[in-house]
Amino acid sequence: MKFVAIISAVAAIAAAGSANAVEMKDIEYLQAVRCDALAGSSLIKADTTAIDALLRDQRYGRTPHIQERAKTERARAARQARSSDEAVQAEVRNEVASACQVWLGGEESVKAARAAAPSAD
Repeated sequence: MKFVAIISAVAAIAAAGSANAVEMKDIEYLQAVRCDALAGSSLIKADTTAIDALLRDQRYGRTPHIQERAKTERARAARQARSSDEAVQAEVRNEVASACQVWLGGEESVKAARAAAPSAD
């Protein structure tokens, strides 16, 4: 009987934890991977601790196709960040300063942005 109670408690805790987790669509995951690569580049050198944790949690359950696309996107973003072209460097800086901010803040930042966004209903 105690075994059933313990299993039920563990399942309830796991369900509560996963209910609070951010669910990202594949396109959002790919955008976050790109931002992580740009922000972690020698051009930007931003703190990527929060986005790294978010991506680590989000990686599970992704199809092999999406995981391969993420690897490709990470390599492409890193290449862009290493570019010696000043226009490309400016684009990278602008992207990190604007579109990437929600991802760089990690899970809490994504939750706050979604809560502030107008409903699509």
